[in-house]
Amino acid sequence: MERPRPVFRSVFVKLVSIMLAMTAVLMVLVAGFFALIVYPNLNIASEGLVDEYTRAFAANPPDLASARKSARRLDLEIRYQGPDGAWATDARLPAIADVRSGKVTGSHLGREYHLESAPNGGVYLFSWNFSRHMSAVHYKLLWLLFFLMIGVALVAYAFQRRLLRPVRWLDQGVAALSAGRLDASVPVLSQDEFGALTNAFNQMVGRVKQMVEARDQLLLDVSHELRTPLTRMKVALEFLPAGEQRAGMTADIDEMERMVSELLELERLRDGHGIRVERQDLLPLLREVAASFCEKRPGLQVFITEHELILDFDAAKIRRVLRNVLENAFKYSLPDSRPVEVSTSQHRDDVVVRVSDDGPGISESDVQNIFEPFFRVDRSRSKNTGGYGLGLSICKRIMEAHGGGITVENNPGRGASFLLTLPKRA
Repeated sequence: MERPRPVFRSVFVKLVSIMLAMTAVLMVLVAGFFALIVYPNLNIASEGLVDEYTRAFAANPPDLASARKSARRLDLEIRYQGPDGAWATDARLPAIADVRSGKVTGSHLGREYHLESAPNGGVYLFSWNFSRHMSAVHYKLLWLLFFLMIGVALVAYAFQRRLLRPVRWLDQGVAALSAGRLDASVPVLSQDEFGALTNAFNQMVGRVKQMVEARDQLLLDVSHELRTPLTRMKVALEFLPAGEQRAGMTADIDEMERMVSELLELERLRDGHGIRVERQDLLPLLREVAASFCEKRPGLQVFITEHELILDFDAAKIRRVLRNVLENAFKYSLPDSRPVEVSTSQHRDDVVVRVSDDGPGISESDVQNIFEPFFRVDRSRSKNTGGYGLGLSICKRIMEAHGGGITVENNPGRGASFLLTLPKRA
């Protein structure tokens, strides 16, 4: 089974990470520009405006009504103290003497308090909150810029996701082709490099499908052509005298006939043909097949918790699959192996029969090819291990003809497990 690709290796994740990093750097640059350049310069300019305005205001006769209008319009609070009285637009303003003596100081971003002498000998105290307003504008601008960048990032995310959609489809197509689906095809959405890559993939799938179909057709044609000479050879053998030579030749011809029959059956099962499903209980069939193996070494254990498993299946074909898988499990068991285990599990839409052995297991390179025709784990192709490498191929075709499947995986400790999946409804 293919391991999932780590997230950090995804091109899409890398592009999104680069985009977010650039957004963060841009935010820092803009914030630094305003904090170190724009805001200090505006604050210096504001001090000059405060000086000009306060001198112009102090040059006129003190007027509380005008001062209150300025306070409302400019957020400028004024306190006056002179020979003709004292007043303040805001009672919370500090005393002029406290500001003059240094008990009350201005803020670090600009002079919050400003003293100005009047022509009549009086003194004005101005309190200007320009720095506070500038800070508020500064933060509002940063928040606006932040949300704009978030919006740009979301739009770029959607655009990149759409742009890289052919890559995801190609990945799915490769996975489907690796699983044996020769009809895998990827839609072409653009004429760029991704479109050219998609076209190349579709053409490759087409060529692979043609080669596989040509191979299967060759096997089918050869199988048909072999039946006639095999029949003639069997007839000719009947005229030979009985003996060891005749028995050996008869056994070889029978073996060839079985191979031809299996090849023809393999072809008949293609595309779901060659089966007759009936709605029935799988458990009696499973117990029947298991009973025929109970006397074999290293033994058989059946773990079934269900009372019934009603499915749509061809009993003869599923019996053949179960026998084939169990025969393989016993064939490759070791002298010290534990008993072969058969268990069932029921899901929402299908049923899984698991057959586990305690043999040497299957190498990772063989797992990918074990269901291919004529493939055998035993490279010597010795008759001691039997078969022609067609049994598991036929099992796969039978399971796929039922709408299910067969897979193999190595056990954590030792041995391998075959998983037969059957849908509850055909």
